[in-house]
Amino acid sequence: MNQRSTSQRFTEQITVHRRQLYAFIYSIVSSHADAEDIYQRSCMVIWEKFDEYDSERGFLPWAMGVAFYEAKNFMRRSSRDRHYFSEKLVEQLCDQMASSQDEQDVFLASLERCLKKLPEDDLQLIHKVYWERSDFSCLAKELGILINSLYDRLWRLRTRLRKCISLRLLDGVRHGKRS
Repeated sequence: MNQRSTSQRFTEQITVHRRQLYAFIYSIVSSHADAEDIYQRSCMVIWEKFDEYDSERGFLPWAMGVAFYEAKNFMRRSSRDRHYFSEKLVEQLCDQMASSQDEQDVFLASLERCLKKLPEDDLQLIHKVYWERSDFSCLAKELGILINSLYDRLWRLRTRLRKCISLRLLDGVRHGKRS
């Protein structure tokens, strides 16, 4: 495979899975500064070993394996700091996270489909609150409503999404499907 297509595949995969990979690392070290350092090192190693990646298997579990060893190395180097988990506990947590990845993917796919069913104004509100992290009081003023009304509207939206996701997941279990 030529260098350009390898670079494109790597960039696509790392971009798609950035948040999940970072969250995985952060769950191990629980420090954003350390997680960012480990994430950067992991990306370098993933790039160096990308030719070894089997595209028939999921990228995220493979990348999480690389990140796990980078986190382990980091923890070994900083083992004098008592704020880090033991290696054995980290291994158990990583095994648990890897096994729950499929469930998380199904949940996220269900959420995505439920979001698509929302009216445009509700979708824009969710985008402003959760992606743009807009200030609630400014957002309420922008919408011309009281802040308590905004809280109520968000509560109703979250309840609606939670029900939609639950129904999709339940339906998937009944019919042996995902999402």
